[in-house]
Amino acid sequence: MSPNQSMNTFETPAEFRAAFDALLAGTHRQLRLYDHDLGLLEIDHAPRHATLRALCVAGGGRRIELLLDDISLVTRRHPHLMQLVRDFGHVLEIRQADPDAPRPNEAFVLADRQGVALRADKTSVHGTLHLDDARNAVLLNQNFESMWQRSQASVSATTLGL
Repeated sequence: MSPNQSMNTFETPAEFRAAFDALLAGTHRQLRLYDHDLGLLEIDHAPRHATLRALCVAGGGRRIELLLDDISLVTRRHPHLMQLVRDFGHVLEIRQADPDAPRPNEAFVLADRQGVALRADKTSVHGTLHLDDARNAVLLNQNFESMWQRSQASVSATTLGL
């Protein structure tokens, strides 16, 4: 690890959320997340939601891309996030990973192509936070981009009915 690289481990859901919040607070252009679902994040928690909203409002080509293995509960369990999708669909997008394509075992969050929160196993909360790890971030961004391009189903904030 280079001298300017900062790494911390997290062992609990609260520590994982703190790692996510640290990345989110430092995001200026792009936040990408790949996970099974959003269950660990408490994404609708008021301060977290406010920070996500501020990133959306800032505009200027900013992007938040959430790629999940399971999107089935997003609309029911995360109403504040869905409000952001409705109001800022040009900034915030949620997609389902292609179930027929190979998917990594790890879950990760990427901030501005340098910050990384990595859990080596999606079923476990244990992981590491690297606030400045461009080398690892490049590889994870390539994996994310490949999965993002293959994904089709996205979460919609509008309900269509007859």
